[in-house]
Amino acid sequence: MSAIRDLRTVTEAFAGEAGATDPEAPVRSRIWPTAGRIVDHLGTIQRWAAEQVRTGAPADRREFRRPEGAARAAWFRDGGRRLVDVLEAADPERPVPILYGAVGTVSFWHRRMAHEAAKHLWDLRTAREPDPRFPPEVPPAGRADALDEFGEVFMAEARRRGIRPLPGPVALVAPDTGDAWRVSMDWRLGRGRAGSASDAVATITADVGDLALLLWERAAPESTDRFRVEGDAAAAQALATTPVHL
Repeated sequence: MSAIRDLRTVTEAFAGEAGATDPEAPVRSRIWPTAGRIVDHLGTIQRWAAEQVRTGAPADRREFRRPEGAARAAWFRDGGRRLVDVLEAADPERPVPILYGAVGTVSFWHRRMAHEAAKHLWDLRTAREPDPRFPPEVPPAGRADALDEFGEVFMAEARRRGIRPLPGPVALVAPDTGDAWRVSMDWRLGRGRAGSASDAVATITADVGDLALLLWERAAPESTDRFRVEGDAAAAQALATTPVHL
């Protein structure tokens, strides 16, 4: 898997969608309810991350908002290219600020920005299609890594914050890749292989991209036939509805 390759591909697709979508079109996001606001958000995040990688120092996100009057799609495209250039030029093991006031390495931002772009490309496409699939620009390995990263970054932060435990372990199974994940009661995520022994009280089965959308709170098992839920319905519902990424 190459996170930078995925980032480049998805960012270019996002830029194309941004230029072709009415900025006032509604999208499926409670926080950024229009296409224009999604574009502005991702563009700001990308420039902010690029600056932290470039300097190795914390930066204020507010300084990277789109200037009033700047052409939105061109502004976004320029920032996306700058991010890829900065990441490619940096030593992936160099220490830099990451999320939640922590210090990590440049490679953290390879992965984080690839998944951030994919998530918001999905958001942007809801302006045209009510329930799009996970962006096909991301290969299966990248979609599976979206689950791994969610566990390593956002579930870890939720544990630190004090998230409510699940009623029991829940398995996430992706027949299309042969992978399976176990979410423990205290929100720890581990990857295995589909069909391996599990103590899960509930199992949610879907394509790996749909499982990533589920963790990103962009898909609900009860709203589409793309999911199969077996076992303890309350545990599965708790996994699907408990806010993790605040």
